[in-house]
Amino acid sequence: MTVTQAGFNLVELMISLVVGIVLMTSITTMFVDTKVSVNRSSAVSSLQQQAQLALQVLVEDVRSIGSWAEFSGELLTDIKTPDTLTLTPGSCAMFIEASSSAIGTFSLPAWANWVEMASAGTFTEADCINDSDDAGYSMAANSDVLSIARIQGNTVTVAGMEAADYYLAVSPQQAQLFKGSVPNGATNIDNAEFYPYLHHTYFVETHETAGPRLTRFSRQGDELSNDLIVGNIEGLRIEFGVDTDTPRDGGADIYYLSGDVNLTAAMWSNSQLVSARIHVLARANSPDLTFNNDANYNLRFAPFTPTADDHYRRFLLSTTVVIRNNMMAVTR
Repeated sequence: MTVTQAGFNLVELMISLVVGIVLMTSITTMFVDTKVSVNRSSAVSSLQQQAQLALQVLVEDVRSIGSWAEFSGELLTDIKTPDTLTLTPGSCAMFIEASSSAIGTFSLPAWANWVEMASAGTFTEADCINDSDDAGYSMAANSDVLSIARIQGNTVTVAGMEAADYYLAVSPQQAQLFKGSVPNGATNIDNAEFYPYLHHTYFVETHETAGPRLTRFSRQGDELSNDLIVGNIEGLRIEFGVDTDTPRDGGADIYYLSGDVNLTAAMWSNSQLVSARIHVLARANSPDLTFNNDANYNLRFAPFTPTADDHYRRFLLSTTVVIRNNMMAVTR
């Protein structure tokens, strides 16, 4: 018996090829879509984590604004922010200049606590720290600059003080800032306890290739250290809730913009600041050409609108924090 074997004819072969191409195209499209979706989810998750980390650091500091331990006096006239740093006079305008004509006060904040929106010519940090690792970074003009002074951690003994660091002597009716090497009688205050003095200044920096980041200047004695808080942070806004009631009830009646708070000393000194809204905008380090970003990220103070279709993914995260201290400090 003869068995006849026949192959595909031309029509069957063409049909098979078409079906194969359709299946391959579908599988490839599904793979690409899945990969894009995974990358998108990973990018958004990373941005969310970075924004959360930035908020966590900011919340802890903002919550403690005006922390002066058991001091309950009406005025903080003895607290003077240190007026010199080991900087070339005029080389650093990181802080708002104090109302003083003395050389070297470019690093002296006018107030112990303040927030101001950065703009061209207002602040420069390029020469504050001579660090080659920071080459190419510049301050972002569309974000707030927040300066916070307060006590830090547990009490210290006179014997345990570092000569180059600053401390606050605190009693119920008196508070005095001093340097470990020059106590100026602060260590002789009756019933005083001594705390390390903390001064942080937060701001956003940008870099052409490395991307944006949230940075903090910390005062270490008469020098500044530059701490990278978290990368990929493009925008920072902080608005403070003020209790305007008479008598005050501890609730925020209105939220003020950064410039308004900075111009009103009474808000800092008279227990009027009761809460803060913090807005952080995270931006991916690399653009995603599959994503057209035309969103208007309104960070409360002023609209933050990225360049049209710049392809950068962003994540905006906000929170409200209660300021827990009864006394706010203003230094002039």
